[in-house]
Amino acid sequence: MKNFSGVAPEECPVGALSDTFRLSNEQLEFVMRRARAESPVAYLDDIDFWAVTKYSDIKTVLGDKDRFSAEITLQPLAPVAAEVQRLLQDRGFSPRPTLSNNEREDHARIRRIAQAAFSPRRNQKLEPYIRKLVNDAVDRFSADKRADLVAQLVYELPALVLFKLLGIPESDVQKIKMWADSRLVLSFGKPSVKDQLVAAGHLADYWDYCLDLVQRRIAEPQDDLPSDMLAMRGGDDSILEIQDVNNVVFGLLLAGHETTTNMAANAILSLLQDRDSWNAMVENKDLIPNAAEECLRYRPSVVAWRRLARTDVVLSGVTIPAGARVLCFLPSANRDEDHVDNGEVLDIYRKDARGHISFGFGRHFCLGAPLARFELIVILEELCRRLPDMRLADDQDLMPVETVQFRGPKELWVEWR
Repeated sequence: MKNFSGVAPEECPVGALSDTFRLSNEQLEFVMRRARAESPVAYLDDIDFWAVTKYSDIKTVLGDKDRFSAEITLQPLAPVAAEVQRLLQDRGFSPRPTLSNNEREDHARIRRIAQAAFSPRRNQKLEPYIRKLVNDAVDRFSADKRADLVAQLVYELPALVLFKLLGIPESDVQKIKMWADSRLVLSFGKPSVKDQLVAAGHLADYWDYCLDLVQRRIAEPQDDLPSDMLAMRGGDDSILEIQDVNNVVFGLLLAGHETTTNMAANAILSLLQDRDSWNAMVENKDLIPNAAEECLRYRPSVVAWRRLARTDVVLSGVTIPAGARVLCFLPSANRDEDHVDNGEVLDIYRKDARGHISFGFGRHFCLGAPLARFELIVILEELCRRLPDMRLADDQDLMPVETVQFRGPKELWVEWR
């Protein structure tokens, strides 16, 4: 693997997009800018993917289901060893495609029911709980005058919110976060065979947990999303099958909190790097919703999303052959100069901040986007209120988590008076 430690951004090649987690934010932003200008559609031979970096091209890829399939969205980036496949088979790991990679005819029907259960009303009921989580965390570390906001705030908080939505006890947070971390490494990293086997065992545990949760909700419905979906099903497989509920819970338990953890950390980092923006939010909390949207545009947690070309397709004058795997670099699209003015600049007053594609585009648009947005706004509101003079600690390593497709700092140290 490449090592870009200490390399000046302008010396990083476009091919570095295959190892994004080895790039600092400054390096990645430069490489994406160079790619848009020099080779907006480029073949990454070491991972056998085509990188697409222009906004218009990415909207085409994500929005054209006839020419691009989402079926590879969750496939491991690197080949899975045969012994890993056997382990998963022996453990009965057999999920159907989830919402993000389902190209079957039942996708729209399953999504419609899941979206109804994932209602704004249910999200709003969570507001007091989210605010309490933020304030309880700040209470625990405020006297220290220093904290790692990843470990001490945003690592567990999105999981706790999602678990509340799904009816999962808080005591299971660490276990499920560990399983989710393993899933990310297996699907979006480049692990050794030994690490693949460990991650596969965790993945099977993860699957068994979801199956058991749904069975318990069948027996004893609660005020939570799985129970809502089962009630809409009404025992009728033509409306929804039990396996479909299993898969929605399985997918949400992964995507619904890891991405939100990184989203929140990226937003706080971006705003503290632009002190005027942070101070403006402290003075006027009405700026926070648009600032949150601008942070989503400026530094999203999902770096790249995958598609499979169903046929030969020409993008930016380059032919992507049928059967090719495609990586759509969402942060690059959000900063594309042909789409947004001064895209490389964080501007919390930006009028079109919501025009980003950080939650995807088309029929697989992120189901949990409203909840993620809401969580980020609440986190920023409470931090501005409780720690208005918070600043980034000096001399810290802001390198991201080690996956190609998701991005957020492993640690985020801040200090205050």
